[in-house]
Amino acid sequence: MAGVFVFGSTPELAAEALACASEAGRRATVVTTGGQDAQEYRSLDCEGIVHVQGGNPLPEAYAADVAALLEDRGAQAFVVCGDPTGRDLAARVAGLLDAPMVSEASVLRIEDGGIVAHRLAFGGAVVRRERIAGFGVVSVAPGAWTPSAPPDADAPVEMADGNPDARMQLMEVRPLEKGTVDLTKAERIVCAGMAFSTKEELEAAYRVARALDAELGCSRGLAEDHHWFSEYIGLSGVQVAPKLYLGLGISGQVQHTVGIRGAQVVVAVNKDAAAPIMNACDYGVVGDLFAVSDALVEALGR
Repeated sequence: MAGVFVFGSTPELAAEALACASEAGRRATVVTTGGQDAQEYRSLDCEGIVHVQGGNPLPEAYAADVAALLEDRGAQAFVVCGDPTGRDLAARVAGLLDAPMVSEASVLRIEDGGIVAHRLAFGGAVVRRERIAGFGVVSVAPGAWTPSAPPDADAPVEMADGNPDARMQLMEVRPLEKGTVDLTKAERIVCAGMAFSTKEELEAAYRVARALDAELGCSRGLAEDHHWFSEYIGLSGVQVAPKLYLGLGISGQVQHTVGIRGAQVVVAVNKDAAAPIMNACDYGVVGDLFAVSDALVEALGR
């Protein structure tokens, strides 16, 4: 049986790719490259780790080495957790091997004859089923799979010599200034929608978030149109899986609700009882979001 290999630019992302492979019925091998510390991945529940060593810290510079490794080992699938680094590496590997690639898979099955993947299309309105005969590359969105509890593992590390592309060099590292934390790790999220017409009005959402000890996120419009946030929740943004999601003034278009499918409890506050979010939530409150927000903060004693 051919093997399944996964890549994540961090141990946490590799764990998500492993969870995807595990759900597909396969125990996978992790691939790390020169800029990563393979020892940090040893606690993952995997077959083992193959570390492609070299002097370049950029994983994408090892695309040819990773492609050769997958070909040499007769890999059946290469599953990548698709942050920017992962997507770059996945596309390069697929191109070098002239292999098919499925991006942003939401369901994955790995069979002896190939790969079956589901991915959302047309803004999440439909699910597209794709089948790959033989080897394929699959990227999954960060946060789409929840890793299992870390086992008492000590995965073996195999070293492999790499020959990274010398044309790719890391010139500078700057911290990315972000207005939010990692929403994919948040247990409680308050999400602000387009009902907030000014940035000052967002203080109501911040008050609720503080009262719930939650993180504040937003829908696409507040990030891309108003530029009040650096990222947003949705199909083309961040997909989250909190224990509690509270939407304030969220209309509930499919593009957004796809991003909260992993939430355990969804609560929505909207003045429009016919808003689509009301069909996607566990509890809906029809009313003025500012009045409801004030009442909620008061009830929580904050």
